[in-house]
Amino acid sequence: MLTSRERLLRNLDWNLLHTFIIIVNESSITGAARKLSLAQPSVSNALKRLEEQLGTQLILRRKGMFSLTYQGLRVYEYASSASMIISHLAEQFAAAEGSVQGEVNMQIASHIHNLAFDRTLGEFHQCYPKVLISINTHPSADIVSAVAADKVHIGLSNKKTAQTGLRFDLLGYEQMGFYCARGHSLYGEANLDLGDLSGLSYISFESDQPGEGLNELAKLREDQQYWGKLVAVSSNEEEVRRLIIAGVGFGALTYEGARPYVEQGVLFQLPPYQQLPVNDVYLVTPQNVPLSEVEKLFVTMLLKNAAQAVRKSYFSAVTVPT
Repeated sequence: MLTSRERLLRNLDWNLLHTFIIIVNESSITGAARKLSLAQPSVSNALKRLEEQLGTQLILRRKGMFSLTYQGLRVYEYASSASMIISHLAEQFAAAEGSVQGEVNMQIASHIHNLAFDRTLGEFHQCYPKVLISINTHPSADIVSAVAADKVHIGLSNKKTAQTGLRFDLLGYEQMGFYCARGHSLYGEANLDLGDLSGLSYISFESDQPGEGLNELAKLREDQQYWGKLVAVSSNEEEVRRLIIAGVGFGALTYEGARPYVEQGVLFQLPPYQQLPVNDVYLVTPQNVPLSEVEKLFVTMLLKNAAQAVRKSYFSAVTVPT
């Protein structure tokens, strides 16, 4: 059996307390009715019901007189404190209502450098700050497999396959180059050509294989049969760079990723200097599995930025004849 306290807590109507606060703030039933856009009898009835629930008179009303009883003053103080808490709660959830929340989970080949993708990350966060962005790095082949297996819905990969149920949107291209670090026999040497790399220890990515993500890089190595043996591999650009800087050998890196290290003198670019291997960068998404709302927003923004980047890079100088 409920105690009187438990019964009151269960049955007490916040709307009645809110109406009571307005009555006190306006110092009249008439003023409260106007404030709440209610009929005066409705406000009077709300006060009567609250007094009945609490079992005490809250307001003394006589002609020309409006005053709180002692119990009314206590109820007003407690109700006002509760109103502040509820107001903060309402503000938080009212602000969240209609805003985009959730998580965008992506897999990306670590060596991919794509300006449209980088721009999208910044813009997306500005537009949807409540969305958590999660990025993990994997080899391109693993990314394609993960999207096909419904483990992730957004991937950035250099590998494209003729696989049913997958969509591949071209986002752009990235150039690859070959680099060595201080202490390497070719560091700082001028007038080098591909023949100078013959027999030297080589470092690269796991996907530097025919038919894999870095296929163009593999083709170049295949054409140059005199290259030395592969001594270290990694799926992560940071680790490939670490191996090169540590002096394990020379290796392949994206041109954009290596540029700041070249400028600092940490890395030195090796041939070829012209017609560098170029890899396609694809957005991989499922065709038969619906994306979440936040995923749709991210993909739409990314494709828009990629299209703008292509127009800027290849068509900005086109003029219309008059």
